[in-house]
Amino acid sequence: MRKFLVSAAVAVLLGACSPPAQDTAETPAPPPTMIACNALSPNAARQVAVGEEVVAAAAASDLRGGSIAPGAYDLISATRVGSPTGWMGTRAVALDVGEATSGVVTFNWAGAAPGGESDRWTASFTDTPQPHMTFTCGRMGEVEVDFAAQGNGLQLRLPDGANGSLLLTFERRA
Repeated sequence: MRKFLVSAAVAVLLGACSPPAQDTAETPAPPPTMIACNALSPNAARQVAVGEEVVAAAAASDLRGGSIAPGAYDLISATRVGSPTGWMGTRAVALDVGEATSGVVTFNWAGAAPGGESDRWTASFTDTPQPHMTFTCGRMGEVEVDFAAQGNGLQLRLPDGANGSLLLTFERRA
């Protein structure tokens, strides 16, 4: 009986010295923070799929610039030029063009996929000495662009990946 009591006492002492059991349930990581560069909302009913590249001569047509009218635009078509790497499936995209009294033109972009994934960015735009955008929110860097503006329409050819671009056609909202 004495051996039993000594054994029990040793077991209790060892148990008291052991570290507490670890909780193996991991706390889930918080979702990534999305930067709200603008409050623009795309028209979710206007989902546009990127079309395959049209005849090379038409896709590489000269976009001759023009005067871009301030206002909100909806994407009505998108075409691959070269080998762009992004944008799969469909997206609804709104582009808001603003012009400050100083003459600085700002593009605010808001895109949404049918599943709810969204992307937003803001960029300043200038066409001198050549057309280019400088991202100020949501993306980084500067890219050369081609554009054509006429009436209620706006076309932008934006780089997408190392070997391609997207030719995006927008229509001004009424």
